[in-house]
Amino acid sequence: MLCLSDSVYIREKTQHFHSDPPFFSCYENQSENIFFIAMNRAVLFTLLMLCGLPANSDEQGTSPPATLPSQPLDITLADENLSYADYPPPPPFFKNLPGNVLNDLGIFIHRIDPKKNYKFLLGLTATTLVLVKYDQEILDGSKRIAENLGLISDTKSGREGRIVVDFSVGGLDLPVRAPENTNAALYFLGDGLTHVAIAGGLAIYGATHDDNRSVDTAGQIMEGILTTGIIVQVLKRTFGRESPYARTEDGGRWDFLPSFSDYSANVSHYDAFPSGHLATAMTTVTVLAANYPEKTYIKPVGYTLMALNAFAMLNNEVHWAADYPLALAIGWLSGDIAVERSKQRRQKYKEETKASPIGFQFETILPYAAGNDGAGVLAVFSF
Repeated sequence: MLCLSDSVYIREKTQHFHSDPPFFSCYENQSENIFFIAMNRAVLFTLLMLCGLPANSDEQGTSPPATLPSQPLDITLADENLSYADYPPPPPFFKNLPGNVLNDLGIFIHRIDPKKNYKFLLGLTATTLVLVKYDQEILDGSKRIAENLGLISDTKSGREGRIVVDFSVGGLDLPVRAPENTNAALYFLGDGLTHVAIAGGLAIYGATHDDNRSVDTAGQIMEGILTTGIIVQVLKRTFGRESPYARTEDGGRWDFLPSFSDYSANVSHYDAFPSGHLATAMTTVTVLAANYPEKTYIKPVGYTLMALNAFAMLNNEVHWAADYPLALAIGWLSGDIAVERSKQRRQKYKEETKASPIGFQFETILPYAAGNDGAGVLAVFSF
């Protein structure tokens, strides 16, 4: 008679994960505070809903965290067939963020590559120069339209915001403001804190619903807007273009490489080019669209809101039209770099979990003999 032995041999398989990349590793082939309340709350809620507050995925589980490989990343796209439900647990946010941003700055410079992208760069430069030539006319025409719509007037600049919380840190005043009219609300759409709030909403939802994609997307947004912010500030302090409302001549004066003291004392005389608001908004839309491809309305809705924000910033004389093309390019590239980092990490995670599966698996059956106790078969399993 055959019997199944009570002796079961078990082979345990484990996964191995790599450490984070060095800070400066690079792909080798590759003013006003906004605080969304009042009218801006509705718009912020709309942006959050673009993600559809994705449902839980049973496949996300509690697998050990995976991080980026230590070797330099390839600039080429990761596997496009990755399942958007199979996001690994994201790495510690504050631990990796500084290194990722520094890494992204190097990647940003690398990816400009004038030899490969000269057509795009020439087109971007030509577009900007044409807009510079007609900036004053464009601004005046935009303001006339806004006045006819009642968005601005002789007593309403479209930048108004009332202080709702008087807040300061270390002697630096950081009052919480709310927009007081429609144009101001549209202007506040591009403010950095609006997008930090979007990332925060995604992070909170993901953490409370065990949704790795939501948390990972939040991290990408923060990484992208920090990279965007650094690049935009360097360029503002390089070109030194006057904002329209502070202009001393038509089209605004350009004062290249103003001193730090002059810039700090008269920010509006130097910080128009490029637009940080539009660059930040472009980063957020790029990241959201890449991580939620099934939400096909993200891009049209996002681009529409960005167009309204650009229109509002002409009306309230914060920016010129020529400040926009470079801002859009910066925002897109910064967001794309953050997205690519996530794709690389997910691809690595997919390969390692495929090589070292976790789960109950039948291996083989072997003959079994135990002397006078009889004979049987030995079933071998692994997990």
